[in-house]
Amino acid sequence: MLFKFENIRFNDLSIPHAEISIMQLIIYTEKTSPRLEYALSVFLKQLLRLTYQLVKEETVYLKSDLPKVNYSQKRIASTEFFVKPHSILFEKSIKIQSIKPFRHQNLTAFFGSDAEDADLPFDVFAFVFFLLSRYEEYLPFNADAHERFTASESVAYQYGFLKQPLINLWSLQFKELLSQKYPQLQFSLPRYEFQPTYDVDFAWSYRYKGFLRGLGGYFRDLSTLDFFTLKERFLVQTQQQPDPYYVFDYLENLHQSHQLSPVWFFLLADYGAFDKNISFKNKDFQRLIKTIHRNYKTGIHPSYQSNASVRILKKEKQRLENITQKKVTQSRQHFLKLSFPETYQRLLGIGITDDYTMGYADETGFRASIAHSFFWYDLKNETTTNLRIHPFQVMDVTLQQYLKLSPEQAIEKAVKIIEATKEVGGTFVSLWHNSSFSNEEKWRGWKTVYETILEKAIDV
Repeated sequence: MLFKFENIRFNDLSIPHAEISIMQLIIYTEKTSPRLEYALSVFLKQLLRLTYQLVKEETVYLKSDLPKVNYSQKRIASTEFFVKPHSILFEKSIKIQSIKPFRHQNLTAFFGSDAEDADLPFDVFAFVFFLLSRYEEYLPFNADAHERFTASESVAYQYGFLKQPLINLWSLQFKELLSQKYPQLQFSLPRYEFQPTYDVDFAWSYRYKGFLRGLGGYFRDLSTLDFFTLKERFLVQTQQQPDPYYVFDYLENLHQSHQLSPVWFFLLADYGAFDKNISFKNKDFQRLIKTIHRNYKTGIHPSYQSNASVRILKKEKQRLENITQKKVTQSRQHFLKLSFPETYQRLLGIGITDDYTMGYADETGFRASIAHSFFWYDLKNETTTNLRIHPFQVMDVTLQQYLKLSPEQAIEKAVKIIEATKEVGGTFVSLWHNSSFSNEEKWRGWKTVYETILEKAIDV
């Protein structure tokens, strides 16, 4: 939403309306742009809870009694906080950028400045915009087998800050530097939160698969001499044993005991090579979704095949709405298939307001270098959208399959991410699958991994 107060214009990303009337900063710039306004909104308003007046009139700026930030080519006041601009925030194209990282205040920075009298040796607002907009994902890259942008392709991975919420860390550093010039400034920093999320790719392992799929499973077990699975399959299908993927009662007890409010995403696709959940028509599956929906947020898990068809995407969302009898506004892409800007544009087009796909399949860490949710900036249309992005940092499949970690190693890696998130008052978002709590050989011991991670995550 855009608010206008005389010559003040800014985006409301997180500040309650009642707080907007009191300006804490005046910012001078020779010219404005949607990119600059977006970067300022996230960096100053969302992360530091600072309100500001953005002006292009030098005289208005100099006469103001407010703490001053100068975002222009040269210093114009002795007491101001001076940041020299990089060109990226005033461009209207997407092109290869010169990224030359360096260390300052023990943190990585780039988009360096040649202004010797600047208060920071780089354009922190351009830096924030580049990372947050996922600018690099619009450029050519080497995709993986599923046409995804991988962690190793990112600037964050290549220059060693993927495990850091670097935007948050720079916001805290900016706060300290600004406070040295203007001790009267008041900041209200965000507090740490934990948000568990789950993807239900397979609600059941053996049940409700239909005759042909069930028969195929028996033949596969026999051909591979997997007698453990063969026996388990038989006992489950004859109702002598619970299905190993049906762990929803166990998870509900965890949530109740720790007062957690998870977000659930359901795959409601037609059967395909990468979409193998049971039919959305199954009454027990529908009953499960309705039960979870009564207590928690639920969203659609757009299928692998939906990436090539808006029609399929709409159909799957409608299926969930028909089951819950509520409008669906939450989503997370199956296989984390995310292509800029098409994926988010499609989601916006069908009424999705919150997406949880922002994270890597092959690595843990902070894909957008931030530990908070934020509104997506559409680089193609040069505008801030109403789609809120909720990044996740740790996924079960990443730890166990991609990184091939032992349970002990997985816990250690996850705890480091949790600690980094707590340090900046961020939101730690975990991504787990109900199937990962089963007693399948590859997942044995991983229930304990999750319980340990959960204990660390809720320990404030």
